[in-house]
Amino acid sequence: MRKIVTALFCAAITLVAAENVEITADHFEASQLKKITEFIGNVHMKKGSDELNASKVVVYFDEKRRPIRYEAVGESRFIIHMQNGSYYTGRADRLVYRPDRELYELYGNVVLKEPKLDRTIIGEKVVVEKSSGRANVEGDDGKPVKFIFKVEEPSDGKDR
Repeated sequence: MRKIVTALFCAAITLVAAENVEITADHFEASQLKKITEFIGNVHMKKGSDELNASKVVVYFDEKRRPIRYEAVGESRFIIHMQNGSYYTGRADRLVYRPDRELYELYGNVVLKEPKLDRTIIGEKVVVEKSSGRANVEGDDGKPVKFIFKVEEPSDGKDR
């Protein structure tokens, strides 16, 4: 029964969204009054080529039942594809996606990797713009921002 309800809900989201959204979870709850839908336990979400795994995902809707915000909590792991062809993988304690601005906000113990360039960003808050691939990273008092990347050294040992 849960899978049927989930499938019907996902079909409703698909009619409203530009991309297909597929969400599976152990449990599903919805509140028309609060305009939210909650997916709880082993949540896997796929939206276009982006993927998310989390303990819980809450989808917030506007008056016309269009999704205005997705919020994932509980060791969120994700793959985010940028419009320029690059992509990020990573994890965060909490992830918020705002579809109207194609903006990902990542909070708490964020590790963001860019595999094609072998770069890693670590911080407490990271904002990623899907359209440009731009990432803004913030630390906090106890945890500074960390950026890890490889530097190609000349093979002959001479300075250039």
